[in-house]
Order: sequence, then C-alpha cells, then structure tokens
Amino acid sequence: MRTRQLRSQHQAVPVSALCLGVMALGVHQGEDSSYAVLDRYFEAGGRFLDTANNYGAWTEESLGTQAGDSERLLGRWIASRGVAEEVVVATKCGAGKADPRRPLSGQAPTNYEGLAPEVVRRELTASLERLGLPRVGVYYGHVDDRTRQAAEIADTFADLVEEGLVQVPGLSNTTTWRLAEARAHSRSASRPAFGAWQQEHSLYWPAPGGAEDTLVTREGLDYAAEHPDLTILSYSPLQKGQLARPWLPLPDRYAHPGSGRRLLTAHQIAHAHGSTVNQVVLAWHLAGPASSVRYAAGSATLTTDALPLRRAAMIPVIGARTVEQLDEALGALDVQLDAEDLAALDGC
Repeated sequence: MRTRQLRSQHQAVPVSALCLGVMALGVHQGEDSSYAVLDRYFEAGGRFLDTANNYGAWTEESLGTQAGDSERLLGRWIASRGVAEEVVVATKCGAGKADPRRPLSGQAPTNYEGLAPEVVRRELTASLERLGLPRVGVYYGHVDDRTRQAAEIADTFADLVEEGLVQVPGLSNTTTWRLAEARAHSRSASRPAFGAWQQEHSLYWPAPGGAEDTLVTREGLDYAAEHPDLTILSYSPLQKGQLARPWLPLPDRYAHPGSGRRLLTAHQIAHAHGSTVNQVVLAWHLAGPASSVRYAAGSATLTTDALPLRRAAMIPVIGARTVEQLDEALGALDVQLDAEDLAALDGC
C-alpha cells in the first residue's frame, strides 16, 4: 500500500493512499463480515480508517442501531488485533443529534449538534472511549456550523491538536471560502490549520445552480492545488455503484450532459487498461485531479499551455461492504494512467 502525508503546521502524518470508510461496518454489516473487510484491508497494508460519531443514528428505527456503533465495532477490532499503534483513525463530530428524542435529517431543521467548543470536546472524549484510543489521527467537523465564526471553529480544533488529542484537524461538507477563512486564521496565529477536507467527489462535476457546499467543485480543487499542505478526502468516489451501471440515473446534483460524457470517457480508458471503471476513477483521484483554473499571477504574457499543471492532493475514502468490493478498489493501486488518460479525465 502506498502512503501519503497529511499535514498541519509542523505535523506530518503518514497514511494509506486508500482510506477505508467503515460507516457500514457494525451498522449495516455484522461483526464477522465487518472483521473480514478490516482484516483484508490491513493485510493489504491499509492503515487509514474513517468513521464518525453519528454512524448508526440514521438507522435506529430500520436496523435497531445507535449512534457510535461504527466506532464501537472499529474499537473492538483494533483491540482484538492489537493494532492501536499501527492504524490512523479519522472520526467526526457535529452531525450527531442535538436532541436525542428527535431523528436526524439531511434537511433543515437537521437536529445536528453543531460545532460549539464544548460539543466538539465532549464528542471527542466519547469517540476516544468507543475507539479505545488515546488520540485520533484526524478529527473532522462533520458538517459546517454556520451559527459560528470560522475562526472560532478553527481555534476549537487547534486546541485539541495542541493538547495531543488530535494529530490533524479537518473539516467536511464545508464551502471553500469557509475552509479558506478558517485556515487563514490559524496560519496568522501560528496554530495548527485544517489539513484534511472531506467532500463528496467522484467523476462528475456539480450541475449548475445546485447546492455545492458538500461537493468538490472546480474552485475547491483549485484552492487545494494551490495549497499542498491540504489534502482532499473524497467520499462516495464510486457513487454507490452507479459508475459501473451507466443505465442508472445520475444523482440530481450531477444531472447534466457533461456527466454522461465523462462517464463514457472513463469507461473507454478502463477498457484500454483492462481494468474496471471504478478502478480508473480511484486511480485518477490518487493521481490528484488537476486544477482547470490556469490564469496565474503574472501569466498575461504566457499561453495556457505554458502554465504549470497543478494537481490537488486527494485520497479516496472507499466504503467496501465485502472483501470482493475491497479487492476491486485495491486494484486501483496497480492502474497506471498515462498523461493522455489524466488529461482526458481532467478536461472532459
């Protein structure tokens, strides 16, 4: 397994190039099948695991689960395998229940707990207990809290890094400008800045006019390409199997003609390499999608082709529920996309 570096101020944390998201493990998947996936990932050299404090809350009525079940499962596996010192665990807060008597919702009022300093600290303490760890590698604000200033959120997470409870602070489902504002505040105060940014990204770009706060946009990609100390963690990179089933409708957030063209291009590249379209998309993420914003300062006398190509650091978060799904994703590490392939995926 190749490794990457997550960075924040003077901290550099080596992590696996493919991150295993364990949202379904311990929630949709039982212990035996969950352990089989975790064991296979570890056997393949994987050491970077992603969870959240609210995984299990969405399925309380349908599956009889509860918030934190994914963390509990992961904590039991870590303890049973004795690998606490070998793995890097990322978890999240902010999208747990504010009122335990009400359900969570993706639409307002969401009932999200938010990112008040006391909430962030309380939830980290609970997550560490469920995971059985003294600290986590990455701690995300799971959703933005627009009732609070970006500077306050930045300071809240910087405190936890400086106390040794978190290695790299992160944000998720947050607009580019809010992330940039928070990072600028931390840098101006010489404090640990957000070094991980988890957003939904696959092959497609958002449809015009839709909400973009949870997605990787071209502007966000350009920001990350300009700041090599920031890594994008792309979730839902395989769009729940839609990439491999092109007859399925596109999600509304990506429903426009350009998405179909991009999917066709990815399938053509996969055919040429003898790989799957899922592996091609993951390999593109691993290569780092290139920014298409090419007008750099002082470039008025240069042609576009003369400007340097800038790529954003990206780690896909794969959500395999079976060993077979995991093995397909791991195969992306062996796919070597050439310059022509990357240019087609970057530009189409």
